[in-house]
Amino acid sequence: MAESKEAWDQVGRDFSELGRQVKQRYEQRERSEQDAPADKRKVDEALRQLADSLDQAFTALGDAIRDPQFGDQTKKAAGSLSDAMAATFAELSERFRSRREPPPSS
Repeated sequence: MAESKEAWDQVGRDFSELGRQVKQRYEQRERSEQDAPADKRKVDEALRQLADSLDQAFTALGDAIRDPQFGDQTKKAAGSLSDAMAATFAELSERFRSRREPPPSS
């Protein structure tokens, strides 16, 4: 569990850094293009907001992963997924088996 937690923590850190870098690049462009057309400024602002949102989302993901309740819920969700997949494969197996069996002779 510790290895996967560290791996997800790293994912959160990496995406946060990526978001920070994207934000920084757009801020640099804005400073160098103060006279940009209004439409371009709107696009730049939307991209800046997207970078901020990504940063916030991955920060929240990192915070959630460190929460013990998140780990418990993850185990519960994984168990439910496993149960649902097992039931689905059992049903599919039964359907295939019943199609392969010859009909009873009269």
